[in-house]
Amino acid sequence: MNLQQLEYFLMSAQLGSLTRAAEELYTTQPHVSQVIRSLEKELGVALFNRTGNGITLTPRGEEVRYYAEHSLKNASLIREICQENTEHFLKVAANPSSRLAILGEEYYLEHMKDDISLRYTECGTEEMLDLLQNQNYDLGFLFVPDNKRTAFEHMIRRRHISFTPLLQSDLVVYSGEKGPFFGRSLIEPEELNQCSCIQLEDDFFSVEELLLSHKAFHSGKCRLRKTVRTNSDHLMLRMLSQTALCNIGSYWQKEGYGKDTFYISVIDGFQGKVSFGYLASADRNLSREAEEFLSRCEEMIDY
Repeated sequence: MNLQQLEYFLMSAQLGSLTRAAEELYTTQPHVSQVIRSLEKELGVALFNRTGNGITLTPRGEEVRYYAEHSLKNASLIREICQENTEHFLKVAANPSSRLAILGEEYYLEHMKDDISLRYTECGTEEMLDLLQNQNYDLGFLFVPDNKRTAFEHMIRRRHISFTPLLQSDLVVYSGEKGPFFGRSLIEPEELNQCSCIQLEDDFFSVEELLLSHKAFHSGKCRLRKTVRTNSDHLMLRMLSQTALCNIGSYWQKEGYGKDTFYISVIDGFQGKVSFGYLASADRNLSREAEEFLSRCEEMIDY
């Protein structure tokens, strides 16, 4: 089986005609037919029903199409990786953070003349671990709540990934000017009962789950209303600015969202309950590019 066979098969399935597929592929109909028949012979199944009006996929053909699409997509990604500049290449993953994204922009602008390639991915913790392990990302910046620290350490040991804490942060509420806690430096956990929030997509390591350890939330007397779920930091900023929604989170730089637009209120009893730090492979040293990016990040931390 080869990629050409899969490409011809998918084009024929999409157009429902071997003749039209041949036109799109700049070849002849007999050649397309021959390639597909060779694939069917190799697999030992019929992929198409052939009629006078064209072709349709058989049930087996439908199954094969699903995997063929993914195979061609992965092959494209492999070619893309091999064509990238690997001499000066930095791959960074992070929990959604506007300030880290700005740092990525600043880093790239400073190193454009060095012909650097940068890949920056925002994601949850579990996806980040996969990127560090399987796609050789250099760094992963994230928040780890204390109540999940044991499980987290177990997961990274199995994957040969190390975690270096940079800061013990607080569990906080972000509010815009329309939010109920704007201007308050400290709030009680019970005040969050029925509070409408915008939160990141569910993740085993979501920091807002720390609230469940408080007796009011653990007993069910209080409930956090997660009105909006998103993986977009941009939407988070827009919602906090334009609505009364709040966000339960943490911070590594207190002024990261801009002190004149958003206010950070510490949730009493949850001071120092979240670790901010970075992931890296335990089996290889950081590149010069990764060390420089990390150094820039450390300079901005609110110790």
